[in-house]
Amino acid sequence: MVVCTGIACPPTPPTALPPLPARPEVTAVSFREQVQPILERRCVVCHGCYDAPCQLLLSSYEGLERGASKEVVYNASRLTNATPTRLFIDAHGTAAWRDLGFHPVGPDPDAAGSLLFHMLQLGHAHPFTPATKLPPGIGLDINRTLTCARADEFAEYARENPQGGMPYGFAPLTDDELRVLAAWATQGALPPPARPLLQASTVQQVARWETFLNGASTKQRIVARYLYEHWFVAHLYFTDLPMGPFFRIVRSRTPPGTPVDEIATRRPYDDPGTATFWYRLKLLDETIVHKTHITYPLSDARMRRLTALFLTDAWRPTRLPGYDVDEASNPFVSFAEVPARARYQFLLDDAQYFTDTFIRGPVCRGQVAVDVIEDQFFVVYLDPDQDPSVTDPTFLAQTRDYLNLPAEHLSHLAPGEFWIQYGYEQRRYLDFRSQYYDRVDPERRGPSLDFIWNGDGHNPNAQLTVFRHFDSATVVRGFVGAVPKTMWVVDFPIFERIYYNLVAGYDVFGNVAHQAATRLYMDHLRRQAENLLLNFLPADRRDEIHASWYVGATDSIGYTIVDRLHGGAHGTQIPFRTSDPIGELVRMLEARNPKVSGPPDLLNRCAEPPCDRPEATPVERRAERALQPLTGVRGPWVATLPEVSLLHVRASVGTDAVYSLVHNRAHTNVAFMFGEENRLVPADDTLTVAPGYLGSYPNFLFEVDVADVETFAQALTTIRSAVDLEQVVLRWGVRRTSPRMWAAIDWLHDDLRRRRPGEFGILDFNRYLNL
Repeated sequence: MVVCTGIACPPTPPTALPPLPARPEVTAVSFREQVQPILERRCVVCHGCYDAPCQLLLSSYEGLERGASKEVVYNASRLTNATPTRLFIDAHGTAAWRDLGFHPVGPDPDAAGSLLFHMLQLGHAHPFTPATKLPPGIGLDINRTLTCARADEFAEYARENPQGGMPYGFAPLTDDELRVLAAWATQGALPPPARPLLQASTVQQVARWETFLNGASTKQRIVARYLYEHWFVAHLYFTDLPMGPFFRIVRSRTPPGTPVDEIATRRPYDDPGTATFWYRLKLLDETIVHKTHITYPLSDARMRRLTALFLTDAWRPTRLPGYDVDEASNPFVSFAEVPARARYQFLLDDAQYFTDTFIRGPVCRGQVAVDVIEDQFFVVYLDPDQDPSVTDPTFLAQTRDYLNLPAEHLSHLAPGEFWIQYGYEQRRYLDFRSQYYDRVDPERRGPSLDFIWNGDGHNPNAQLTVFRHFDSATVVRGFVGAVPKTMWVVDFPIFERIYYNLVAGYDVFGNVAHQAATRLYMDHLRRQAENLLLNFLPADRRDEIHASWYVGATDSIGYTIVDRLHGGAHGTQIPFRTSDPIGELVRMLEARNPKVSGPPDLLNRCAEPPCDRPEATPVERRAERALQPLTGVRGPWVATLPEVSLLHVRASVGTDAVYSLVHNRAHTNVAFMFGEENRLVPADDTLTVAPGYLGSYPNFLFEVDVADVETFAQALTTIRSAVDLEQVVLRWGVRRTSPRMWAAIDWLHDDLRRRRPGEFGILDFNRYLNL
């Protein structure tokens, strides 16, 4: 007799579906060795983040056990905050998740059988025609309405959606994969045994860091809170173990040496509800997903650096920061006693990590953050010695009341009230800052190139590139792609406020007012970073360049009054000689220190083709010579391409190559929250070609033999319509229904793991297009 426990049992489904392929099993099927690899490569590619359909997370046994929900995390119209449903954090155990509205995908006492296996049976019974486009009725829009049927609703769902089984909208699983899953379920779908204990050396490192983070002095406690609020989304690892294990920093009711009992709060600076708690490193025991895998290294050198920055200076704190929201939400208030230089240098040391947290982000669908930015731009940082918030201890004390953040009001204000209040505060802050510069630069000489941080002569975090992919984004080191329309120069107040606006103070479960306030506030911060850049450019060109970024928005209050260009009376000490000052500035920054800039992007900024990367393999050299003419140019063919396509160039001899083809959409401006489609300029779209992998959400995959790469590149430039694009897809594309779809995904993951083992995570194919 088979006793069904745990996740699933495969009884006769409530509809006349053929059973899954089965095989007699003499030995027990291992979840970790046999089942989990299938879930990772076939299921987590769509069920691994907040936006997983029906909140069904298949990246761990706990996610399977939790089940699915009819509630959606991303709801831009909700008037009240939703109850947080973060796996491993907001509830523990099946009963607790049922109380939060999650229904089982395994045995359901109110319905026959297992929902998960009914869905697999449905997909197995109604496969799509191989290598064809999906039927029109198969919805793929990420905002589509989901049924999220319970087990007792499955029969009706199957009748209405015969091609709605799993894997949804993809080629079917193989019979062998289905046999393993069915056998595991038949045996009871038992949970996996506990993972082996951590190595003794790892346990010792955890203990050292927990000791460091739980020091008893007031100074140590303030610093530990500051670190926690900046690391809480990180996947922490030890540098001698770059491939993991990975940890999260949490606040725990239990001390080091005992099991972690995490305190769940919406935001990291919310009141923990107890006077006594400990900062702990909690082991991640789940499949690593690329989107949320934002890594941060810990080491002895890191501990010495933090000690030097925060714990050896002569500052003497007088009190611990409070948890009242008006203080806790504003880091310039809560951490006012921590030297600004230490805080800013801490951010600069790992600028890519912090920029990743708010640009790439762990919240899976980041349109609130990313529809406020251009599709491609460069980021640099103001040197600490030139930042008045760092050099003058009175600066932040005089301006901190103008630096309030949206989370302070817990979304109780209407968007219009936010707009008025923060517009006033930002104008007052910028006026103060401008007057300050008038005093410290009475000769109006303006900044020199040295005002931009040079990575302390060695740190490649000093120059970054951001790519937006509609509702997600990517951050990479160096200046990648053609010279963009605009750049950001980020100072300490901008950097810290972006982080607290989009990460520490952002609530993915928040209401519409919170979403709107976050977006409106970010608009101010983007403008301020752009305006800092303008201060470096020729004074007589600033108004013209500024206006070119805001076509159709130059009459807006934000442009003319709130975030207007300040410091126009100051010149620049940088000698510009051409009509392209931004391009000149980029070249100057790259030339002054190759250790910081890294190798130039010869693929996208090749003055006289061909430009061969010294490290390129023969396959890469041929591919890049074919692709170089596509980069940075404008043409109608660019607008037809997906946001991010991957190009797998198959070698006849040697190692295959992979490139990301990134479609950069041009805008008249990004100054407004709504109506983006009316501000697109497809004729000005460009393509960036980058070796390797950009983004977490591939939209399409092309596979091309190296002998055909020139033909493929030429074919792209001839596309003028959807019909033309389909001809390219038919020859080189891998459709969702392709018999080689899963093999292609497996190859990409294996290659990504080989190239970037420590940063490897499962890519998300929820945005894969039906071309």
